[in-house]
Amino acid sequence: MSESGEPEGIDPYEDPVSFLVQVSDVQHQLRADFERLAANVAPLLTKQYRETDARMRVLETRLRNRQERPLIIRMANLLSDVRRIESGEDVKIHAEETLLEILTGVGYQEFGSDGDQFDPGFHEPMSGSAGRASVVTRVHRRGLACYGDVIIKARVDVEAIPEPEAEPVLVPETSKEKASHE
Repeated sequence: MSESGEPEGIDPYEDPVSFLVQVSDVQHQLRADFERLAANVAPLLTKQYRETDARMRVLETRLRNRQERPLIIRMANLLSDVRRIESGEDVKIHAEETLLEILTGVGYQEFGSDGDQFDPGFHEPMSGSAGRASVVTRVHRRGLACYGDVIIKARVDVEAIPEPEAEPVLVPETSKEKASHE
């Protein structure tokens, strides 16, 4: 091939068919060279991808362990405390307080109490009438949210609040109406 990219020895204007055949041969040779190169590079790229993927998985595991480690330590300490406490009621109270402290420490908060305004985004009605003007009358299980996202809806009984009856509106009499009554 010449520096201009044309096959050597054939004038494209004098013999275009031979020129195209020669170009086709050069093109096939280039394709074969590319396929040979790709066959040698692909395993290297695949190996590099697998190694990078493995490193990423190790880093993700380390990060997850770092994030979970304080929670696991607190849970292990709680388990140790529960095993030492002898009174059943003391165990329940201590475990409840500690678990609630752990959850609030990592951004979770409980919700759902008697008297709350019913909200279908936060409450799952177990019984009762769940309308716009309903109120929570009993909590079967409290809900859990994290930074505004509801993780577990509170399971509650609800009761509709009776709407107050409309009181008659008294319209004051005008001075003309007073004069006609007199």
